[in-house]
Amino acid sequence: MVDSGGLWTPPEDELGEALQTAQVLIEEGRADEAGPYQQRVIELARERAEGHPNHYEAKHLMAATQYELAGSLNASGRHEEALAALHEAQLGYTELQDAGVLDATCFLADVRARRAMTQAHRGHGATAVLEMDGAVIAYGQLVGGEDGLKHQPDFARVLAMNALILRRYGDPALAVASADAATQLFLQLADQINESPQSLSYARYLCTATAVSADVHAAEGRLDLALEADEIGLTTADTLADSDSTTDMRTLVAALVRKGKHLGTVGRLEGESCLRTAYDTDAETAARVVEELDRGLPLTLVAALENAELKLGPFEQYHRLVALSEPAPGMTLATVSGRTDPESAAQRAAELAELVRPLLREDADTALTLGLEAHYLFAISSERESHRMRFQTATYVPIWAQLLLDISEGYFQAGRTEIALDLGGWCAEVATALIPFADADEAMKELAGACYRHHGNLLAATGDLAASYQAHEAAEQLQLGR
Repeated sequence: MVDSGGLWTPPEDELGEALQTAQVLIEEGRADEAGPYQQRVIELARERAEGHPNHYEAKHLMAATQYELAGSLNASGRHEEALAALHEAQLGYTELQDAGVLDATCFLADVRARRAMTQAHRGHGATAVLEMDGAVIAYGQLVGGEDGLKHQPDFARVLAMNALILRRYGDPALAVASADAATQLFLQLADQINESPQSLSYARYLCTATAVSADVHAAEGRLDLALEADEIGLTTADTLADSDSTTDMRTLVAALVRKGKHLGTVGRLEGESCLRTAYDTDAETAARVVEELDRGLPLTLVAALENAELKLGPFEQYHRLVALSEPAPGMTLATVSGRTDPESAAQRAAELAELVRPLLREDADTALTLGLEAHYLFAISSERESHRMRFQTATYVPIWAQLLLDISEGYFQAGRTEIALDLGGWCAEVATALIPFADADEAMKELAGACYRHHGNLLAATGDLAASYQAHEAAEQLQLGR
């Protein structure tokens, strides 16, 4: 949502007309059509800012529109361009914050959330989980601040986005906690949201949250809670479908399918009517949702640990790791970072990593689940600059690098190339931290080189030959000590 932050008033000229048209298209669920108008807004705002370094109104308009443009590009499947637009938005907001003319905390959190969704669209789910984690934490702090009330609708929005990403690439237990929190907050704020110019957008995020809630509750056998979420989602989607947006119609069809499947599970005949209506309205969307529901959910952390104990026998760290399924003191468990404090995160990550390599031979799904959870904890500990990750680098970073090497290869062997490449990129980045130790430790040098080569191989497999060459060149230079 383009928000002026009080810096500017939309002008009554070509720029204003283009801005208004873009916003109307977004509200109508036609974001893929808004891009050309947003590009024109950016061009005109840039012209006004040229030669006027203190023209903060135009600079803020450019940053806000770059953020919106990324959403339109995502709707058109142009995800690389969306990431570039988000980078420009981040630079713009950071400049305004550094100049002291804007508190950009919420805007930078929104950029991070949209970047998470963009990465998820690309299949880079590990990066998506961590980006969204940061956005949720930022909004949680805003809601707890002086102006917390005004940030609550957007906190609910970000929680809904977080739930969707965790459902695909994280722990379903975290996903449902985030989805339920978002739904509850949306319902509490219904009067405020209905008066908002962005009411339709918020309604779409409510549908996202209820869909995740219904999926996870149903999968865990909590059919009463699933049907409650279905009812809220279907009522909201039915209202949205009046917009004549194809996207909103697909949301309605998905809600009908979910409710139909769940009613059928409890033996209620009206479930057949829901499914029939869904297929009559949009058979392709209905079939896609049925396939998604039949595919099921990823393993929860607790289920993966139980599987690991069955496959490997009892292990000493089991109960410490199961405790990660409960929120850390002062935290709510809707994000990976809510599992534990940054210092403990590195320890727990290392304990999870111990299980991954032996499990890859016994139960790849369990191994990859635990490996992803370990990676998330390592990354959070590193981003929060914990003492262990900063001053015990030689202990923890090699474990992280080897873990990434193993699970990236595991995903590649399983045919999941996109997330393998995502983790391969992390692998190469983490390997960079090993370079200061490479001259004195041959094992460190070999591990760093293996990370670079692995990333290069994945890049080549996905057709990026220039980047692949650079990665292999880095590995060779490391081996030669240059």
